[in-house]
Amino acid sequence: MDELRRSELMEIYKDPSHKGKLFNPSISLQKQHIFCGDNLHLFLQIENNIIKQAKFDGEMCFVSLVSADLVLEQIIGQTVQQARSFNQEKLLALIDLNLSTSRIACATLIMKALHEALDNYSQR
Repeated sequence: MDELRRSELMEIYKDPSHKGKLFNPSISLQKQHIFCGDNLHLFLQIENNIIKQAKFDGEMCFVSLVSADLVLEQIIGQTVQQARSFNQEKLLALIDLNLSTSRIACATLIMKALHEALDNYSQR
């Protein structure tokens, strides 16, 4: 990874754009990565099948936090179906880190939470 990319990811980690809470979300979900202790709380505001706002909160490692912030940046403004198609391959290309298998599990915590939240929302 080049120095510029490392610097960009560190800035996201220090000041994530989408960390926080939504107080009247359409759906919220808590997900934990039991092996490393990451705890993610995801909040989505969905109107007319469009994700209008997305936030996350919780205690997470560098990889989980950066992944969460980057994914939420991508899905805001998308339809539920478009957001559901965001997959591990797209995520790994987006974060552009050489991750071990255990760290991939950290990165994909947001994907698991997102897909579960969207499934729960659709079943309402």
